[in-house]
Amino acid sequence: MAIAPTELDLQNIDAFASKISEAVSVLKQEIAGINDGQLNIVSELYNKKAGILKWLELKMPLIEPFMNDDAVKARRLPDRLAELKEAVSENNALLSRMSVAAGTIVREIEKAQNRHSLNGLYGKSGRRIGADGSRSRALDKEL
Repeated sequence: MAIAPTELDLQNIDAFASKISEAVSVLKQEIAGINDGQLNIVSELYNKKAGILKWLELKMPLIEPFMNDDAVKARRLPDRLAELKEAVSENNALLSRMSVAAGTIVREIEKAQNRHSLNGLYGKSGRRIGADGSRSRALDKEL
């Protein structure tokens, strides 16, 4: 037996549908920015995106009982949820690739620094000073 939505339930459904559209819009804006090389858009939209998605998460229990109701179907909520899922998946894939790329860049920079650094002091002969304790022995001999 299906529960008929009340007027308050219908208001919640409308608000939920509107917030889904807002979430999709923000995600698409972020995706477009990333694709255009405007990587700062990720930090600019982070709080807004997080707030919208948290709101949706908290309101979902109010909508779930009515997912098979005609009021939900009339507002195309299942289609909107599918669109949101697609946008979230695309956004997640882009952010994951950015994360992997950033990690790779950091590792390459560290490798280059290690290859080109002296990692200590070297004497006139080109041998590393203090690597095997020879410096302290040399001092002892001189004293």
